[in-house]
Amino acid sequence: MTAPGALNGIRVLDFTRHMAGPYATVALSDHGADVIKIESLPHGDHARTGGVYSVGDQSAVFLMWNRGKRSVALDLRRPEGLEIVRRLIDQADVVIENYRPGVADEIGIGYEAMAARNPRLVYVALSAFGPTGPLAPYPGTDPVIQAWSGVMSVTGEPGGGPLLVGVPVADYTGSMLAVQAVALALFARERTGRGQKVEVSMLGGLLAMLSTRLANYWASGEDPQRMGSANSIYVPYQVFRTADGYVMAGSFGGDSWPKFCTALELPNLADDERYRSNRSRFDHQDTLIPTLEARFAERTTDEWEPRFRSAGALFAPVKTVAGILAHPQVAELGLVGSVEHPTVGTIPQLGPPLHFSDTPGAIRRPPPLLGEHTREVLAEGGFTPAEIDALCAAGIVLDGMSTAT
Repeated sequence: MTAPGALNGIRVLDFTRHMAGPYATVALSDHGADVIKIESLPHGDHARTGGVYSVGDQSAVFLMWNRGKRSVALDLRRPEGLEIVRRLIDQADVVIENYRPGVADEIGIGYEAMAARNPRLVYVALSAFGPTGPLAPYPGTDPVIQAWSGVMSVTGEPGGGPLLVGVPVADYTGSMLAVQAVALALFARERTGRGQKVEVSMLGGLLAMLSTRLANYWASGEDPQRMGSANSIYVPYQVFRTADGYVMAGSFGGDSWPKFCTALELPNLADDERYRSNRSRFDHQDTLIPTLEARFAERTTDEWEPRFRSAGALFAPVKTVAGILAHPQVAELGLVGSVEHPTVGTIPQLGPPLHFSDTPGAIRRPPPLLGEHTREVLAEGGFTPAEIDALCAAGIVLDGMSTAT
């Protein structure tokens, strides 16, 4: 039996789609929250048919972004559908939505309307650009926010064009800020007895991730530039090519520079006046980096690793996704698990990365079929079997289990 999580007893109504919102509610579910995914008929979350790859009849990305939830499918365009939401709000602790600003109000599920029914409600609105300002009305996806935020401008090789970061950093940062917002607002509610609305912008999240680049900009007045794999404040601290691959290695302060030189068997560099301090290495990197590149190319990655381990120097081979998933460290942390899905069988999932001693996170449910839990959740909300049958017959809600069978 799965142990109760830190959010056990917290009910979340999830009006999110795509990734940024849904991945936040995955984390809440992993830690015990009862997440009810409200999906608008006829198609539900667009991610159900998103991406390139599928597992059986299910979108691979939907399976990743939606485990642990219960799905209620209803028609939000009809007053009867909105009345169902209002009754569910009475039992909810948290609402999360990622519509563009104002859309939730137009639908009838905005904060003011929901808080009037349930003053203890924590309401998190996650958007691309925030609730106000000249960009607020516009749609924004992860690549769009990477471009607007400046993150794309500092990603890529010197002299080359801007590049998209290889993972959806804007979506993920928005997700984790939304989780933080829920936790902080629930903590505040414990003291005040009142809920509140929290606005989260993906743009703000990525600007926060630019902390070192912002520090450099405000100190120097120089717009940060693309630096490839190099670090913006420490030299050397970057990817080097070995005889058979790539490694991340370098110096990051303290005694890391002499350790780095020891690992490379280049003690003369540690004593060279040009390279004594991080600032001097930064100023003389035009001579230092080619020397290091030539040295790394002399041996394979596997030959370099024990030398760096022995010296206590920073080192990592550049792993592929397949490579790190197969590494014993990932197994030791228990990061990869699986869950049984009702139509595609056993599917792998990345488990919660936080490890609590008393209230552990866990993969608690498979990703839901569209409307799979409609009947179950409505019954918990006080609807009688006859009322639910009538709502299904009228097309106001979808009983996904009946359609699946």
